[in-house]
Amino acid sequence: MSLLDISRSISPATAVWPGDQSVEWTWTSRLDQEDASVNLGAVRMSTHTGTHVDAPLHVSSKGRTTDELPLSVFAGPVDVVAVPDEPAVSPEHVAGVTAERVLFKTSASALPDDEWPDSITPIEAETIRALSNRDVLLVGTDAPSVDPLDSTALPAHQALLDADIVNLEGLRLGHVPAGRYYLMAFPLKLSAADAAPVRAVLADSDPE
Repeated sequence: MSLLDISRSISPATAVWPGDQSVEWTWTSRLDQEDASVNLGAVRMSTHTGTHVDAPLHVSSKGRTTDELPLSVFAGPVDVVAVPDEPAVSPEHVAGVTAERVLFKTSASALPDDEWPDSITPIEAETIRALSNRDVLLVGTDAPSVDPLDSTALPAHQALLDADIVNLEGLRLGHVPAGRYYLMAFPLKLSAADAAPVRAVLADSDPE
């Protein structure tokens, strides 16, 4: 079994949503300091930094938090679907999806971790509803959002909320051919959080 890391790196250079908390890294203890016995670091960042999962709380005050999401959703068979140079992910792009999880590979994967996109390939709300009809549990994208960057109505986020589908954003899929994999993408257990960073990995076969 081989593993593919599909997570974006997190550092002070990591691009974040304009106006959001940037990544801050500090050392609180260094071995070269007098009386220090260890190196000890501290980090401050947005819960939506890099590869992350959105909890329903992100778009609904009554929604579940990240630590309330079932772990089973984050591991299992997944279809990676390539959507190159398209204005949006439409229902026709998911006609061949049969797994309970689907990840969309768009032009966003070509961007380095320190560059914020000018535009992205959003997911149409109708596509979310089509996936819901097939009992899909998780939808992921390499873009920083499932909606257009200037959207305030957030139709795709709302469709995911209505369908109770988990939203995984900020993936890195440029090195991943379209096809069937096994996803492992567990979020940090942040209590009462609206989102959480994820270390997302694809296996080329079921680890069982």
